[in-house]
Amino acid sequence: MYGVFSWKKAIAVLGLLVFAGFGIAGAAGRAIGTSVRPRELPIYSVETSEKTAALGINCAWDDSDIDRLLGLLDARKIKATFFVVGDWCDRYPEAVGQIAEAGHELGSHSDTHPDMTRLSREEIVQQLTRSQEKLEAASGRKIQLFRPPSGAYNDLVVATARELGFEVIQWSNDSVDWKTPPVGEMVERVCGRAQNGDIMLFHAGKANTPAALEQILDRLTAEGYRFVTVGELIYQPPYALDHTGRQRKTE
Repeated sequence: MYGVFSWKKAIAVLGLLVFAGFGIAGAAGRAIGTSVRPRELPIYSVETSEKTAALGINCAWDDSDIDRLLGLLDARKIKATFFVVGDWCDRYPEAVGQIAEAGHELGSHSDTHPDMTRLSREEIVQQLTRSQEKLEAASGRKIQLFRPPSGAYNDLVVATARELGFEVIQWSNDSVDWKTPPVGEMVERVCGRAQNGDIMLFHAGKANTPAALEQILDRLTAEGYRFVTVGELIYQPPYALDHTGRQRKTE
């Protein structure tokens, strides 16, 4: 009797374990299915066969080198995209006007340069709309691009910006000029990793940026690169982004 009872009991226990296993696996599968939802990504670069790249110049500190930056760009007939903080626009509205008058593109870099990932949806909307209003008033241009301060973003930041009609822009080639490296080091860094469809990162108000940018533009132009604004480089919807934020046409 004992042997028969143990055999039956073992079968029952095994059945329970199998049933529980299927339940756990199903729950795990559902959890995995939820977690693999694609992240909201900005555009880091653009897939293109052409040797084109875009300059994205952040304006958050001062306007001490704006005249020089505009001069070197004008001398080379190159247009750039200036991502401007609303507070910077408050302090230097004339500089914003100069940038627009010279034919360059303007984008928002937020209103007060916060960590956008720490903000609520309402605060994100406030940062974007306030900066947009200031820049449009100072430049007479429609503002449709947004580069998050310090490159900090999450799904909420990107989704909210796009709901408001902004395209969110990062970068694929960082000059690291905010650390004020030597000019030669900056030139080698940017030129050594340049590729088609790059969106580059520079800053106004940093000591070595104008001298480095002059050399970078001359060297890459000699290598066949053509510089356009970010708005000209990126594709309009519909488009696809890979896991690195590289934008591709879908049509």
